[in-house]
Amino acid sequence: MKSTRTRLLALALAVAALASVPGCGGSNSESSGPVSITVAGMPTNRHPEELNNFNRNISDFTKANPDIKVVGDEATFDVRTFQALLAGGKLPTVSLVPFTEMRGLIDRKQIADITGAIGANSVVSRINPSILKVTKDASDHIYGVPIQAYSMGLFYNRDLFKKAGLDPDKPPTTWDEVRTAAKTIQAATGVQGFASMTKDNTGGWVLTAMSYANGSTIASADGKHATVDNNATRSVLEFYRSLRWEDNTFGSNFLTGYNDTTKAFAGGKIGMFVQGADAYKVVVSNMGMKPDDFGLAPLPQGAQGLGTLGGGTVAIVNPRASAAETRAAIKWLEFVYFRKYDSEAEAVTDAKAKAADKQPVGDPALPLLDQATTDRYLGWVKDYVNVPRQNYAAYFATAQTLALVPEPPVKAQETYGTLDTVVQAVLTRQGADIDALLKDAQRKVQAIIDAG
Repeated sequence: MKSTRTRLLALALAVAALASVPGCGGSNSESSGPVSITVAGMPTNRHPEELNNFNRNISDFTKANPDIKVVGDEATFDVRTFQALLAGGKLPTVSLVPFTEMRGLIDRKQIADITGAIGANSVVSRINPSILKVTKDASDHIYGVPIQAYSMGLFYNRDLFKKAGLDPDKPPTTWDEVRTAAKTIQAATGVQGFASMTKDNTGGWVLTAMSYANGSTIASADGKHATVDNNATRSVLEFYRSLRWEDNTFGSNFLTGYNDTTKAFAGGKIGMFVQGADAYKVVVSNMGMKPDDFGLAPLPQGAQGLGTLGGGTVAIVNPRASAAETRAAIKWLEFVYFRKYDSEAEAVTDAKAKAADKQPVGDPALPLLDQATTDRYLGWVKDYVNVPRQNYAAYFATAQTLALVPEPPVKAQETYGTLDTVVQAVLTRQGADIDALLKDAQRKVQAIIDAG
């Protein structure tokens, strides 16, 4: 859901499936001689240091693999054009897509099964199982390589915490504590204590994350049944109602999207809100919030909490790629995205380029690999870390242990859109009937699923 995610993921993928492709690529024929692949992820000229680093990676990769030619592509995922490009065979050999798209792409057999291209000692086998799971089908076949992951957390303004007499190093761990902190912040500073996004599918997205934290999903694991009408979601809406109508700490604007809320937070106008941890770059690098003011805590868990909603980016292979092209694609992904975890020289070169380009190094994210590997990498790049990681100690402490719960497997965006209206109703109508709202949303979401 973030920045462009609000726009790019507002529609669900709804195009007929391509023909199922067995094996590890769109064609099982072996290539003789050199192989050429195109790869997404090439930075634009707006980030010259990162672009230079990308081109250096191509040069180094080609030297190590002289039989593979790599051509960079600036293409980015856009749900409005992705299916047409896929059906027309116009995608690069390697494309980058959000976690949310993987379930549908796998079920429709629209992307390459790369299982056979992954070697026994591949770094892919070391990826955090809860993250790698999003790329697998029921038979544990792998259809992509996660290259970045995040989880939903509680954003809070450390400066406002200090001004309100709260300890910024001890953020709330329960929803009752969040409510108390919101009242304290607002009383002491006059700043809105808590906020939530409510439109463009973001309200439903956050409501889903908070439902997970309170003990229930909003759809069955197989995606066939809506489970919106549940006690966990009801408790979240009651929490919203308490902050809005009893405490008056929820502000006065209840039609806010991603950019509205992140800008308000970056500008010191919101004490706390729920967001994906990877939004650090947006809030700090793009919107100008002071790094020391940015606070991030794990998503508070209720007594029956299931964990936190997770997402990220997966590299996929064009289903029309040959077996040789697929193997080359996996080599490229391992080389570019994971080499830094096993090579100090590469780790430093990559971090140096990011720092020179004024991009965050060491920003909060879910570790793709085990903690020991992550800690070793951070030790190598410590001279280039430009993020106050000590401020996110609570978040990092749970990064390997707090369960990562995936988004609804079917029609997630339409579901979120339906739930937007529920959130808006609770925040704008003091007497809103939560039970009736959930019953109606349950019916609508089930109809959306059945129609799909």
